[in-house]
Amino acid sequence: MSDLTPAASPPGRDVAARGSAARATARAGVAAELSNPLFRNAYALMANGGITGVLGLGYWFLAARHYDPADVGRNWAVIQAVMFVGGLTALNFMLIRFIPQTGQATGAFVATSYAVGSGAAVVIALGFLVTLDWWGPSFAHLHGLGPGLWFLVMAFAWNLFTQQDAVFTGLRRAHWVPIENTVFGLVKVVLLVAFAAALPREGVGLSWMLPVIVSLAPVNLFIFRRLIPAHARATDGRRPRPTSAEIAHYVGGDYLGGLFAHATINLVPVVVAAQIDPRTNAYFTMAWVLGMMLNLLSITMAMSLTVEGAFDDTRFAEKVRAALRRTVTLLVPVSALTIVCCPFALEVFGPGYAAQGAPLLQLLAAATLPKAVIELYLGVLRVRSRTRGIAVIQGARLLGTLAVVLVVPTESILIGTGVGVLFVHAAIAVAVFPALRRAASPGDDRAANGPRRAAC
Repeated sequence: MSDLTPAASPPGRDVAARGSAARATARAGVAAELSNPLFRNAYALMANGGITGVLGLGYWFLAARHYDPADVGRNWAVIQAVMFVGGLTALNFMLIRFIPQTGQATGAFVATSYAVGSGAAVVIALGFLVTLDWWGPSFAHLHGLGPGLWFLVMAFAWNLFTQQDAVFTGLRRAHWVPIENTVFGLVKVVLLVAFAAALPREGVGLSWMLPVIVSLAPVNLFIFRRLIPAHARATDGRRPRPTSAEIAHYVGGDYLGGLFAHATINLVPVVVAAQIDPRTNAYFTMAWVLGMMLNLLSITMAMSLTVEGAFDDTRFAEKVRAALRRTVTLLVPVSALTIVCCPFALEVFGPGYAAQGAPLLQLLAAATLPKAVIELYLGVLRVRSRTRGIAVIQGARLLGTLAVVLVVPTESILIGTGVGVLFVHAAIAVAVFPALRRAASPGDDRAANGPRRAAC
């Protein structure tokens, strides 16, 4: 062989070179993905959902091990009531929709939303306390001045806690949401164990709400002193500010739709808790909470789509297509894995949780796919300010689910609730999918924010 023939590269060097090239390609792919604000915001919110889910599993595992199911069910019924009452007046989608456009008025806009939302939450909480006798044994311990005042404080705090996540998202700083909620999740797990011996009857509720109350001051100092001023400087004059009339018109429809959506998640379990004993409610709660965690994938993508459509109304159909592809890619395997594994996974919480909760969780996991279609279409409607359609769709979800819950016999209410959720969402998804497909069509890539009208 001639001395001029090139020597072959050592096999190890070739493998190393291919590995290095593959890593570089992967890093470039990740960088490109995260350079898109639509995905960056959505992935931050999905990370929040994933972290919250993992910590939530640990939290409920410890609750099942350290507390009697009756105490878990009773405490969670109250927490669910706080979430319903406190979140009822949280103007989250208004914040997400208009913060990108408010410029120097962002601070006043957020403060007004905080004041209106939290004040109204306290008023509604008072109404709940006045009607306690309607809500069954899981809420009986709220009678009295001390428990009543504590319930009002919880409703006020939860409202602000809920709104501040929307503020982070609207500011395009959604990466702070998983950081905040990771700290919240870790602290409540520590408190749950710490309270198990000293306060076995109230430890679940206290471990959940004390971190919320303590976190409000530092988080909102950071928002108002650093994030909002930076946002105001970066966006002031970039686009015309929305007028008060435009905001009021939007809120008139979107708030009603948000109210229905909130009630679908948080009122339905309160209605179920009013019909069953606290122990059974613990089994229902475990499945319901885990099922709602699965929905975070599509909800967060729809929220990110709303923010990006408000910031930049060009090439909106392309953004809708991208959001739909990512949602399906992530959600299908997660839902399938949940359906297959949950009967075995829930055994770690105890036999009652698996026997009664697994069928419900399987139905809720199956419902996440039609829910994803609905959430993304609602994101399109929000960007286009078509709030009447939002209210109609969200109202149909709520009324359909509640109708099933109220007519199903009490002894079958867990499985009946799951069947109702799946059937109602499948029917609505079939109805809205053609419109979502049109919105994702390249020929429909018109300005996302116009025209401003309430029609569906």
